[in-house]
Amino acid sequence: MMDIKLFYNNQQSIKLSYEIVESFRKQNFYIATSKLIKLLGNLDTVAGYIFSQEDFKELADELQLILPALLDAQDNCDYFLQADIIEGDLLPLLQKIQIAFQERDLVQVPDFFERNMIALKQYDFSLYRVLDKENEDEGKNSLLSDKLTLSLAINGQPTAQAFANGQSFYLHSSVNPEREARLLADSLKQAEEYMVFGMELGYHVLELLNRHQSARVHVFESNIYLLHMAFTYIDWTTYIANGRMRVVYNDDLKQLVSELSGRFAEMKNAELLVHYPAIKMIEDAQTRQLLEDFFVTTSSMREQGGLLDSNFEVISKLNLPECGELKDIFKDKAVVIVGAGPSVDSQLTSIKKCRDKITVFATGHITRKLVNEGIIPDAVIITDPQPLMYKQIDGVNLKNIPMILLSTASSSVIDYYNGPIYVAYQSGYVHAEIKAEEIGATLFETGGSVTTTALDIALRFGARKIIFVGVDLAYTGGYSHASGEGRRIENTDGLRHIRSNTGGMVYTSKNLDIYRKWIERRLEGVRDTEVYNTGDGAEIKGTVLVKDFMSLRL
Repeated sequence: MMDIKLFYNNQQSIKLSYEIVESFRKQNFYIATSKLIKLLGNLDTVAGYIFSQEDFKELADELQLILPALLDAQDNCDYFLQADIIEGDLLPLLQKIQIAFQERDLVQVPDFFERNMIALKQYDFSLYRVLDKENEDEGKNSLLSDKLTLSLAINGQPTAQAFANGQSFYLHSSVNPEREARLLADSLKQAEEYMVFGMELGYHVLELLNRHQSARVHVFESNIYLLHMAFTYIDWTTYIANGRMRVVYNDDLKQLVSELSGRFAEMKNAELLVHYPAIKMIEDAQTRQLLEDFFVTTSSMREQGGLLDSNFEVISKLNLPECGELKDIFKDKAVVIVGAGPSVDSQLTSIKKCRDKITVFATGHITRKLVNEGIIPDAVIITDPQPLMYKQIDGVNLKNIPMILLSTASSSVIDYYNGPIYVAYQSGYVHAEIKAEEIGATLFETGGSVTTTALDIALRFGARKIIFVGVDLAYTGGYSHASGEGRRIENTDGLRHIRSNTGGMVYTSKNLDIYRKWIERRLEGVRDTEVYNTGDGAEIKGTVLVKDFMSLRL
C-alpha cells in the first residue's frame, strides 16, 4: 500500500521543479543546483515506489527516459538544458504521478479548523463567534455544497469551484494554487500593510504573509462559507497570534467596501489587492459592476507602474515647460475636445465651418485624421505610457502646435513630435505631485484616459464651453473608432449594454464605461462651463446633447 508521505513528497517535488526552473532562468545557479539535489532525493523515493507497481509502468518508463538526460545535463553543467528538461519533461510527469496518486484516494485533505478556532478564541474573539455560530448551523452549511465545491488541484492542494450568476469558475488554480498565489503577489510592491478584498481559500493571503515578514495583511470578506473553508484548509495560527493577519467580516457588501476604502485611504504605505473571483461571486449586479470598475482601474495602474516610472524619469530630465503656460488657449473659449470615437466623422464639417470660433483640442489618436482633413488643432494631448505612442504623430506636420504630454506618457513621442511640448503633472502619482509642488504647477485629474485628462485641463483652464466630438465612450454603430482608425466589433460577449446619447442602447467596454462614470462625477458641481456632447455614443450625465454644434453661440 502507498504511504501517504509519497503524495506529499511528490507535491514538494512539483514545487521544487518550478523554483529550480525559475532560478536557472534568472542565472541563480547556486540556488538552483542546491534545490535540484533535494529534488533528485525526492525522485529517488518516488521512483522506488512506481518502479515496484505494475499499474505505474508507463509512468516508470517515462521517468527512466528523463532521469538519465537530466543527470547528464547536470554533469555537463548545462544549466539551460536542465531547466528545459525539468520544465518540459519532468514537471508534466510529476503532475501525472500526482493525479495517479489522487485517483487511488490516498490523499488526506488537511483540517486545521479546530486549531485555528482555538487561536481565534484567544486573539480575535469576534471572528471566533461568527465562525463558531456558522459551524453549528447545519442549514447554512448545506448551502455550501450548492455554491462551492471543493476539489484537489493537480499538485494536490485543495482548491474550490464556485457557482454564481449562472457561471461556474475556480477560485484558485486547478493546477497549482500556491504558484498562482506567488505570481499574483509578484505584482504587488513591498509595503507595510496589505489590504485584500476576497479571502477565498487564502493562498494569496498566505503568500503575502510569508513573503513580507514584517507586513500586516487585512482581509475583507463577506462570505462566511469561504472563511470557513479558508480556516479549514490552511493553518493560520501563527499569524493570528502575532497579529499580522486580521480578517474583517461583514455580510453587508456595501458596508464592507466602504470600510475597506476608508481604511486604505488612511494608510500611508499600503498596497491593495482585489482578488477577482471574489467579485465574480457577488450576486448584486450593481455592486459587482462597481467593484469590477475598481478592479480594472487598480490593475491597470499596477500593470503600467514600470512604464510610468521610466517615462517620468526621461521627461523630467528634459526640463520641459509645464502646460500652465497654455492656459490662454482655453480660457473663456469654446473648446472642442476631439476623441477618436466613431461619431467624429459626422462632425468634421461643423469643425471646419466653425474653425475660427473654437479651440480644437485633439487627442493623439485622431490628430493625423484631422490634419488630413485640413483641420489643424490648437493643441494636442497624449497621456498613454505605451512605447509605440509615437506612431500617432510620426510624420504629421505640427511644427507650431503645442502638445500637452502627461508626465508619465510615452517618452517616445518626444523624438517624433516637431512642435513645442508642455508637461501636465497629475495627482495620484507621487513623483508628479512632488515635481508639481517644486515648480508651482497645477495638478490635474486624469480619470485614466486621454479624453478625461483633456476634460480636466479644459475645465481648470477656464473653458467657457466644452464640446465633445468623437468622445463616444461606446461602440457606436458597432465600431471601435472613427473610420480608418479602428475596427468593427463583431463579438459583444463581456460588453456592457448602456443607454446611448440619443435614447437607445449601445455596447461599451468596462474601461470606456469607467471613463464615462468618471466624467459624470467630474461634471458634478460644474456651473461656469457648459458641456455638450455630439454623436450617438454613450449618454453622459452632465452634458447636453447637440447634434450640430454650429447651432450653439460659440
